[in-house]
Amino acid sequence: MVTEEKIQENYNKFMEYVKADSRADKLIVMYEDFGNTLVEAPAAGKVHYHNAFPGGYIDHVLRVIEATLQMSSLYKKIGGNIDFTKEEAVFAALHHDLGKLGDPMEGPYYLDQDSDWHRKRGELYKHNDNLSYMTPPDRALMLLQRYEVKITNKEWIGIKLSDGLYDDGNKSYLKTYQPYPLKTVLPRIIHTADYLASQAENDNSRF
Repeated sequence: MVTEEKIQENYNKFMEYVKADSRADKLIVMYEDFGNTLVEAPAAGKVHYHNAFPGGYIDHVLRVIEATLQMSSLYKKIGGNIDFTKEEAVFAALHHDLGKLGDPMEGPYYLDQDSDWHRKRGELYKHNDNLSYMTPPDRALMLLQRYEVKITNKEWIGIKLSDGLYDDGNKSYLKTYQPYPLKTVLPRIIHTADYLASQAENDNSRF
């Protein structure tokens, strides 16, 4: 859990990243359309998953941004080639879970669980059945397109593959080396950052 003060602090930091982007004008419009959903959204629906509490979404995204920047530095330090810009890295990390906010036109991705039976079993939130089915990365890319936010190929693939091989749909990207190997390491950095941030959040919930 995070306090109201921490939720506000996290929101301010999140918006600093948004406003620092060269496409801030369109991004701000998108996030304003989400309203309180942005501030209140959890990162997951079940208590044994990561950050299943109000404000958990932004808290998680900030961790992924920080991990992405630190891992980029580490990757370079051990001899890897950083083939993306800092803005591309932050943008992909900032929006890797955007689809988990839902859709301003159809409603939030997560709704409070109103079944005591489910809540007693750790399911604090349920999925919104009013939403058109999409994976969170696909919804993220759709939303960015709707708000006419132009993104680079590296940002697109970084968001698309953020779930790594946990999403079977990513196998054709991540298990195929010829004739179309990935042209950037960014998706691997984003996925690893997301994985480590989620694990750290799970650690915090246990202690």
